[in-house]
Amino acid sequence: MLRAQVVGDDRAAYYVADLGPAGRGPVAGESPGRWSGRGADRLGLRGEVAAADLEAVLAGRDPGADRWLRREAPGRSVGGVDLVWCAPKSVSLLGLLGPAELAREVTAAHHEAVADAAAYLERDAAGVRRSSGGSVRHLPAAGLVAAGFTHRTSRALDPHLHTHLVVANVAQGPDGLWSGLDTRRLFRHVATASALYDARLRHELVRRAGVAWERTAAGRWEVTGIDPVALRLFSQRAASMDEHRWRTRGREEPVRPRSRGRWAEDFHHDRPAKDTELAWSDLVRTWRARAADVGVDLSELARVVGRADALGIADVASPTLGSGSTVGGQREGPEHRRLLAAVAEASPSGCTVRRAEDVAAALRGLGAMPPIDDHVRRRSSPGHEQIRAPVVDRGVDRSVGWGDGLGR
Repeated sequence: MLRAQVVGDDRAAYYVADLGPAGRGPVAGESPGRWSGRGADRLGLRGEVAAADLEAVLAGRDPGADRWLRREAPGRSVGGVDLVWCAPKSVSLLGLLGPAELAREVTAAHHEAVADAAAYLERDAAGVRRSSGGSVRHLPAAGLVAAGFTHRTSRALDPHLHTHLVVANVAQGPDGLWSGLDTRRLFRHVATASALYDARLRHELVRRAGVAWERTAAGRWEVTGIDPVALRLFSQRAASMDEHRWRTRGREEPVRPRSRGRWAEDFHHDRPAKDTELAWSDLVRTWRARAADVGVDLSELARVVGRADALGIADVASPTLGSGSTVGGQREGPEHRRLLAAVAEASPSGCTVRRAEDVAAALRGLGAMPPIDDHVRRRSSPGHEQIRAPVVDRGVDRSVGWGDGLGR
């Protein structure tokens, strides 16, 4: 799942305040951030994220030169967008409490999925605006300036594998000029990027560990064979949000779907600060003790390996149906984004972004549009879908690998 939120130009400390030579983070032992994106490469930002460099780009400055990259005055502007790529709870449990070999494969699969979906955003959603004579032109950007921070816990200190990809509000247009990023264009693609991340994660875990997948009542994919008690046991934040909803609005409101405003109210009502002093080994012991107290045997997590072959699950998006190329404006409209999301969501064993684009292109060529499930519709943002961006011609530069910037 991908969640996106705007961050201020003074928020660098939230991500890097506790990072240092020892690799400290929200919980001791977290890895330092890594730079990603062609825009970051053009600014000479590579490798580990330094606090001063992140502060500079969020404030709209070039870290390596005495110049502003956007016009807004400091302190009153949008610093960037925090794209939070969250693994399903079952995946987090496998990656953080499963056997060491399986845990390594899960972490690698998460990074592959983030890299693939982030590359989609850089190709299709990175843009700038140019005003002239009262008209506004929407142009492609040379790339994104992004800092990735992979964390392993929620604020309630439950297992929660996720990556913050902090995209700075600066971008270089085809005219060579730097300016603010077209964030509205970025937000239009968030729902599709979320589905593409989920699909690539499923694909990688089927390939790496042979896990099977099942869809929950809420429409999300979870790994088959994980004890439901374990999922609830390590979902304290979700339980707290549901308790707040029931206490304040009663049974008459369904758990899902909720309006964005009400979800935000539930999310923030008791949002705790993370404990930055707890050692990772101590936290893992606490998790294992909590599981043992309610009779959950974490050693059974390894039994999910190989279930896909045993169940004979087929990949509905697996045929090679084209070269992956698409034509002009077909990539820009909301129907294309919904179709791509629907293809990604439809595959029980997932697919790569390239494969999803192949299948979507073939369906468009046939004039076919598969049914879009309700949960896919709910992920689309009506407000953002109504904002139309003109068709642009974009060249794809793959010189900077997203996987290199996500801590692998």
